Amino acid sequence: MDKPGEHLELLIGGDLYLAHRYARAATNRALRAHRLDLRHFAVLGHLAEAGPTPQSALVGHLQMDKSSMVYVLDELERQDLVNRRKDEHDRRRYAVHLTDEGRARLAEVTRIAAQTMSELLAPLSESDQHRLHTLLTRFIDHAANET
Repeated sequence: MDKPGEHLELLIGGDLYLAHRYARAATNRALRAHRLDLRHFAVLGHLAEAGPTPQSALVGHLQMDKSSMVYVLDELERQDLVNRRKDEHDRRRYAVHLTDEGRARLAEVTRIAAQTMSELLAPLSESDQHRLHTLLTRFIDHAANET
């Protein structure tokens, strides 16, 4: 139910913000022992799914600013989890590639991140979790098309 004087859409916006903050903080704490945070995890996960990706496409897909992406990629490269090579389709730009070490680390931290989220989602039934995922996916798809 709406609080007096507030709009439901503003309450939802605030809830999304807080949910993100709590999930990000918990996941970052869990990943810290592996010298990663959620930004690193997102890049590794995207590369595992999509394959080599131009740096500019990573910026757009992950909604990260360019300077943050450079910092994240530099750190991942220092750990030998990714490397940047000339793009095969456009030699003017670089594509980011997941290394074997990156793939192995991703598998390891995926289990850790999943356990962390499982603990956060514990108050929700499996059915509620599926419904939440469906609603958030619909929201994200709409928001992505609006930008």
